[in-house]
Amino acid sequence: MTFQIRKATQEDVTQIMAVMEEAGSNPIHPDWFVDDDREFVESHLTHHGFVVVAEAPNGEIAGFFLVKEPKEEENLGKYLDFSSDKLKKVAVMDSAAVKSAYRGNGLQGKMLEEAEKLLDARFTYLMCTIHPDNVYSLHNMQSHGYEIQKTVKCYGGLDRHILLKKR
Repeated sequence: MTFQIRKATQEDVTQIMAVMEEAGSNPIHPDWFVDDDREFVESHLTHHGFVVVAEAPNGEIAGFFLVKEPKEEENLGKYLDFSSDKLKKVAVMDSAAVKSAYRGNGLQGKMLEEAEKLLDARFTYLMCTIHPDNVYSLHNMQSHGYEIQKTVKCYGGLDRHILLKKR
């Protein structure tokens, strides 16, 4: 199956939210994914970053990858004691999910690659968080050059690895 990997538009928000809702309602691993609300996603399409989607041949959004230009208080570089200059160069590969029907197609990696291409050169440090037990996302990010820097509690006390890729 061939997917179109592209930057999302406002018209994609409803389908992105459906993917996010499925990921956030996982009864087996409820703390692996922290979902966001519609307002948060819409703001990233215009003000605080962007979203990449994988569109299936039938037009359905199969997955998304949200990239955030973080405000200082939510900058993951703070966990690594980055200077204020370094904090300005951080992009957060914030959240990604693929609908269960489309898993196994390498979509998270393809969306990540497209997201990295879309980031401008001022972003030297690419960071993300992953639940320590989520071996699928961890393997995917590590295979793209992200390395675990430390494990912390964030998002209201949830365990997360902080990963970093310097470009």
